[in-house]
Amino acid sequence: MNTPKKELLISGASGLLGNKIVELAKSDCIVIPLHSTNPLHPNSLQLDITNMNETLNLFRKLKPEVVIHTASETNVDKCETEKEHAWKVTVNGTRSVAVACSKTGAKLVYISTDYVFDGEKRLYDEEDKPNPVNYYGLTKLEGEKQVIKHCKKKTIT
Repeated sequence: MNTPKKELLISGASGLLGNKIVELAKSDCIVIPLHSTNPLHPNSLQLDITNMNETLNLFRKLKPEVVIHTASETNVDKCETEKEHAWKVTVNGTRSVAVACSKTGAKLVYISTDYVFDGEKRLYDEEDKPNPVNYYGLTKLEGEKQVIKHCKKKTIT
């Protein structure tokens, strides 16, 4: 008996990590890549994750089972010089995705970063206290907080 493929939504699919996840997952899942400006995949859908209504509407329409959220402002230097933009994309965008997952029952996998820590230890675990040393790390940490606050079915990695 064949098990039906899970439907997987991947935000940030035009980025390095999102693109790689799309490529790896498409043989085992029904993958719907999301992009903001640069579609790399033929079935990619454009979504401004900073727009809560747009995000909710798309998630309600698609009803994904799992969402892997890789979208964020990953340019560390740009985060330092364009803080409002970095916050809007990484924190507010993550809040939109977390709320949409919660309202549609999707499991959210949030991709964070080791930049939420200061680098004083070699190996960190979930019990270690975050201490970001740059704005990129701060926005990713605040993104984690949005996931925790708004979404019950979640994994933060």
